[in-house]
Amino acid sequence: MGQRIVRLLQTHIPHAHVIGGSRHPSANAAIKTRVIDYADPATFDSGLSGIDILIHAAGPFQHDPAPLVRACIARHIHYIDIAESLEFIKQVRATAASVADCAVTLVPGCSTVPGLVSCLAQTFTQPAHITKIDIRLSLGSANPLSTGLLFSLLRPLGQPANKLGEPPWFRHLFSFTHLDGCKRHYGNYPIPLNNLTINQHNVAITFAVGFDRVFINTFLYLASFIAPHLSDRTLLRACKFSVPLLRLFWGSVAKTIGSSEGRLTLIARDQANFPLQQIEVKAPSNGLDIPAITTVWATQRILLGQSNIHAEMQGCVGLEQLISAEKMIQHLTQLAYIVDRKVFP
Repeated sequence: MGQRIVRLLQTHIPHAHVIGGSRHPSANAAIKTRVIDYADPATFDSGLSGIDILIHAAGPFQHDPAPLVRACIARHIHYIDIAESLEFIKQVRATAASVADCAVTLVPGCSTVPGLVSCLAQTFTQPAHITKIDIRLSLGSANPLSTGLLFSLLRPLGQPANKLGEPPWFRHLFSFTHLDGCKRHYGNYPIPLNNLTINQHNVAITFAVGFDRVFINTFLYLASFIAPHLSDRTLLRACKFSVPLLRLFWGSVAKTIGSSEGRLTLIARDQANFPLQQIEVKAPSNGLDIPAITTVWATQRILLGQSNIHAEMQGCVGLEQLISAEKMIQHLTQLAYIVDRKVFP
């Protein structure tokens, strides 16, 4: 994801000086890199020197963000991350709130979820009539795989769900027909949001994730009986071992039977569970660019107001506070993503 963000920053903000940060700077020879390790504050002074904005893309976001966040605030560096962990996002917000004079902008969770989802929800009209929003995220099976992505995907499987009576995560599989008639399969999955706010109305949400091939979802269902019994360390080691093998054996197969198409769907429902409005973003290819391009939009907005950061942009903000939903949809369309909307009678 970090490499995607670098590529998109260089494309869309060509005047920006993009510097890579890594524990192993030689890993990416395409750009200038510095040594910086979020687990080693001794690297912060040299790693953060002269930086205006830090984009944190080092998943799977299982660490304590407080030292890095405090270092950014103390050095007047704006902070963005692509975390999709509710606990991690909460820790970033708590750290920012604990600093007496926070004069920078922090955008935790600037990814598909919750960033893009929170923006898209603002397109729904008459929020007072909306009691629930169902969110569906479909992933392409031909997308590149990394250890962080695999760990983040597997870790919640089989864990107890938030609501009493709801099956453990990914134990409830179902099919869903999209606006263009395409059918995809999904499993219940946790989301780094407690609810969505639309025009000051708090709306409950459900979330489900799935892949474009049914057998992958079936594999995840079976994995939900094993993953809860593995420690973070054991699961991470298993992912590190599996990713090279999956790349080797699955890479050529995925090109034949898989796709890189991604879909994000929001359905607003009323008290009787009838659909009121629906919006879908379809990425025919480069679906993984979407959780990366959100950081570019946040960076552009921060750079635009950098000389005079208004009070409402100080501290933690959501992507929806930096870019309007219609502007975001315009950007997505310009990037060849397809946005469909429907209002139900």
